[in-house]
Amino acid sequence: MVNVVQLGEMGTELSAIVQEVSDRQTQIVIESAGKPVVAVVPYGYLMNLLEALEDAIDSTLLKNAVTSNDKFFSFEEVIETHNQAHNVEVQIEDFTK
Repeated sequence: MVNVVQLGEMGTELSAIVQEVSDRQTQIVIESAGKPVVAVVPYGYLMNLLEALEDAIDSTLLKNAVTSNDKFFSFEEVIETHNQAHNVEVQIEDFTK
């Protein structure tokens, strides 16, 4: 549920608004001149939303990369190239532990 508060009421109600959002896991939209300008949401909700947005962006980037490439490399080829470039000995088993 989203509640709406006018900006002019914020000074006297900020503490109560923060408490309501925290306790009831609700969202409150703050308006100025009848237009939404800010939303107060629980921190966990914001973190989940940002994570979902990041996942969606990553998924889109991966889809675009896959469709624009005509050559794919096996995991073994990637590890071998990495080992040669960095003079290290990473093994596939290092990723399966």
